[in-house]
Amino acid sequence: MVEHIDVASLLTIDVESELRKLTQAQLQGPWQLPAELVRRALRHGANRVEIELGRQQLRVRSLGGGVLLPVLHELSVLLDTKRSPQRRHRALSALERAGALSLLGIVGLDPASVQIISPNANEAGETMGLSWRRGEGATLQRFAAGADIDPAFAEIIVRGAKLDRARAREWLTSAARYAPAEIIIDGRSLGHANRSLTGGFDDVFSTVAITQPVSGTIGLPRNGEVTRLYLLQDGLVTTHMSVTEGPCFEAAIETRDLAESTASAARLRDLIQPHVTGIMSGAVEHMIDLAQARSASLSTADRGRLTQLLLHGARRDRDHAKAIARLPLFRGLDRDGRERWCDLLALRQSVQDDGGERLLSALFPDQDPAEFAAEGRVYVLDESQRALLGELLELGFRQPRRRVEARRGLARLLREGPSLLRSRDLLLGLRPGGRQLPDAELEPDQRLLLVQLRAQVETCEIAMCTGAGPVRRIGATPDKLLLPRDSELVRAAVRVVARDRAWVYPALLALLDGRAFPERARRKWSSVL
Repeated sequence: MVEHIDVASLLTIDVESELRKLTQAQLQGPWQLPAELVRRALRHGANRVEIELGRQQLRVRSLGGGVLLPVLHELSVLLDTKRSPQRRHRALSALERAGALSLLGIVGLDPASVQIISPNANEAGETMGLSWRRGEGATLQRFAAGADIDPAFAEIIVRGAKLDRARAREWLTSAARYAPAEIIIDGRSLGHANRSLTGGFDDVFSTVAITQPVSGTIGLPRNGEVTRLYLLQDGLVTTHMSVTEGPCFEAAIETRDLAESTASAARLRDLIQPHVTGIMSGAVEHMIDLAQARSASLSTADRGRLTQLLLHGARRDRDHAKAIARLPLFRGLDRDGRERWCDLLALRQSVQDDGGERLLSALFPDQDPAEFAAEGRVYVLDESQRALLGELLELGFRQPRRRVEARRGLARLLREGPSLLRSRDLLLGLRPGGRQLPDAELEPDQRLLLVQLRAQVETCEIAMCTGAGPVRRIGATPDKLLLPRDSELVRAAVRVVARDRAWVYPALLALLDGRAFPERARRKWSSVL
């Protein structure tokens, strides 16, 4: 018996399967849907978006950013399961071409109901609406003037979609932190990036908007070593990338003019790559402008951080090195006590030659200049500045001679007694050297630092000891170097070497205070750079 086969039934289009594929390609999970609906609203001109993440309901309300009538019409066809598969597939294709992937995501999540209200949905400026319930057809509605709706706001309400509210809120908060509009999540505003001092960045001391080579915002962070570029599509973060060359900064870059709205994260990273050099140049130029015009208004810590970033810039960016060399970045103290801010050229002239070593007279920020008898100008430099200057100018650092009256002898200790013993600094200075620690008692990162240091200074014994005082040098060369485990300097060296072993060279320079830097390490450092 011959069996008749209905060829048309074999060619039936599975619209639900297509929807699932599109949804899975666009979203890692349902928790990303609120962010994509916010992105859609911003793409269509919204300047304020409110999101409510209820237990059974998602509500996105935006000032502007409505849905046009042709899109509403095709969406109503796609939602209506009574329509033919061919017609629903044409609607799906039309929505995909229109860039309405977030609305397709709503359908793909199989909600119980969908309601959309959109002002200015057609050329006549009318407010249109769409209503749909599972098992029923979708209806389009035209709202007459004076209807009980707000004509300025577009609204999308999705009920019954299974959303992880906590995860959706966390994702949206992270993705929308640089949004150029006010974003309100469950009644709490993320702030407006254009009105915010920090522009969405976590901890920065300065921001600037750029338009070339791309549009975005640059922020100078108070901490960190690596440049991070956050790539935005229609105001929301899509991906990010790290840049190891140049000084540390962060940038939020809008890619709307570079790529289509459906571009993948990998595609965005490829497209931004040719512009990285220009973005870095814009960041360095902002640092230079800040040092020239407003450095006096910065706090001491922020001014020191700016100096550190500019020294990195001088090392990596030869095009701006001359401009950086003329900036008053370094605090100097003359013999009469007057304070001067000096540039790199003036600092270089203060370097002295001592037995073949180039040395600069310097104090740390926490040292009191009144306790020292300087023979010339003395600079106040922290560990990071010393490391970068040592690299740029190939010099070391020495501390000025202490004044006789600043030395606290036993007679003075007995005379002033308890008042001096209350001084933590004095107790640290009088306390005997801490107990040397075997490597087995150290943390892995501490042992890593010792291994790296010992490889550079083979003739010197290096170990850690208890305490938080200064690094102890035993012998002139020195023959032995004891690193107090709780010292801020030692802890900083442990951190940077754990992140990047190349930092062993500036760490060694800081631990030796610029004196007796091993020639073998100096040659190897030069070859690395």
